[in-house]
Amino acid sequence: MKQKNYKNLIFIIIIFLLLFSCAEKKETVVQKQSVPVKKEVVETSTVSVKSSIFEKYVYDGLSYRDPFVPLSGEKVAKAKLGVTGEAVVPPIGSLQLKGFIVDKQDKIALFSSPYGSYLLVNGKLYDRQNRLVKGYSGKIVFNNITNKPQSVILITEENEYKEFTISE
Repeated sequence: MKQKNYKNLIFIIIIFLLLFSCAEKKETVVQKQSVPVKKEVVETSTVSVKSSIFEKYVYDGLSYRDPFVPLSGEKVAKAKLGVTGEAVVPPIGSLQLKGFIVDKQDKIALFSSPYGSYLLVNGKLYDRQNRLVKGYSGKIVFNNITNKPQSVILITEENEYKEFTISE
């Protein structure tokens, strides 16, 4: 007899839960329908927008190289057409080796001096405006064991030479 009472009690609880849960849903539906809906008319107009996607990027700064142009040998070797004058030839003693850029295609040495920054690319020295510095040639020396750049040898027209290493 006790089992019947438990079954009846559980059955009654389930019915109450179903009735109350359905009643709440019906009330929310009724409330949503009773809210008046206002319709508004919105006027639209066409506007033409000029797209900047097709504009060509031009870098006008002459004091620094264009940061969006890769440092490949072909790009660095070509002087800019808008730059006039010749590159300042620094004394060989004023140059300091700052670093190397080495990848599968190029081997570049970076120099700094009071006259500006310089790049040694394919044995030729270029200033920060990609102008050839006349009278200089050079070579990057690699370590035989690690195959990493170790130093740079620069030679002037007067056969003066100096080996540069990165100072730490």
